[in-house]
Amino acid sequence: MKRQTTLAELVTELKDQNLQKKDFVVPANLLSMENGQLVVNNYSSNESLTKLLTEVGISSVDSGKLILNCLPILHQNLSDKCDIPRKYYNRIQSLCDHTLIDTNVTHWLKNMKGNIFLRTFINKNEDSGYARAILSDRYNVIDNFDVLLATLEAVKNSGLNLNIEDNGCDLSESKMYVRFVAPEIEINAPDLLKNYRSPKGNNGVGDGIISGFVITNSELGQGSFNISPRAVVLKCQNGMVFRNDAFGKVHLGSKMEQYSQIDWSEETKRKNYELIQAQVKDAVKTFTSEDFLAKKISELNEYAEMELKHPIETVKNVSKLLNITEEKEKSILDFFMRGGDFSPMGVSQALTFFAHETKDADEAHDLETTAIEILPKIKDLDKPTVTKSIKTQMSLN
Repeated sequence: MKRQTTLAELVTELKDQNLQKKDFVVPANLLSMENGQLVVNNYSSNESLTKLLTEVGISSVDSGKLILNCLPILHQNLSDKCDIPRKYYNRIQSLCDHTLIDTNVTHWLKNMKGNIFLRTFINKNEDSGYARAILSDRYNVIDNFDVLLATLEAVKNSGLNLNIEDNGCDLSESKMYVRFVAPEIEINAPDLLKNYRSPKGNNGVGDGIISGFVITNSELGQGSFNISPRAVVLKCQNGMVFRNDAFGKVHLGSKMEQYSQIDWSEETKRKNYELIQAQVKDAVKTFTSEDFLAKKISELNEYAEMELKHPIETVKNVSKLLNITEEKEKSILDFFMRGGDFSPMGVSQALTFFAHETKDADEAHDLETTAIEILPKIKDLDKPTVTKSIKTQMSLN
């Protein structure tokens, strides 16, 4: 996986992944778990399945089984599809003895009706395979590489000066993120940033905020293709994602044929490509305008003017609401104090500053998003530190 990487490095990684992708549609009741690995079983030597497994080209299929190591998303899928409570599933998965997880998962898979869409990585050179995800057989894959190429072409055709942010590409286990900036769309925001300074110094770049957007995509059912507006505070490079204004595409297609290896048709790829380009074109037009950026700054100014009565406790309450660990909370609180802005906007800035410090790409994007969505809630969190029961009292929905 890649974190804060360049476009060139992202392209290389995606090309390598594409060479190893194998996608299948098989009956769910042919799956089992053995020794903590996912197994595709050719119980009755079905001719179609035999051909399908033979094409995989790794030695585990010689026994009539395709044996696959499990990547993290696959375990989440199994927990959901087998209706095994996540807490219990995680507990039995962590055991050195795989008896419990093998028995639980195999039982429910054998009693499951219908087909599943299995995404894998097959490395013939290493004679190994990895199960990535189990999805609906109506899942229309929009792969990361296709999203990236379509986005870059749409950006190029826009005629605007749009750049990928320095090291602005992430590839996590579940999603791809590519962050674009429009450096010429800049607005000075002295009211919003009047009390804020970068926790790591470098405050000599003024109070400018520039426009941009972030592309996100999941190949594994962890979210649709999505384009969200994103603004960047120049003095600290904090990113703020406005999810409520996002464009998106649900990965939903036609039913797939049983015992098939998925090789998406050129027509399907073309339609996806054209859809991505159209949505990026609309997003660029909307998100990279001074009017849009000015509106967002105006909305945020309200929170910069508010005074917190319990600033430190507010940060702690926000951390609890967002399920942030105590160790990470300490870092966020440190950034908050060094930032010097004790308004709700200062809390948001501490979260977004931590976002580009974390090594977890999914966490970084979530924080850049929730740092904005939490603002309307902060007034209710401005109180002496409460217990974890706050999570049952409030929601970010």
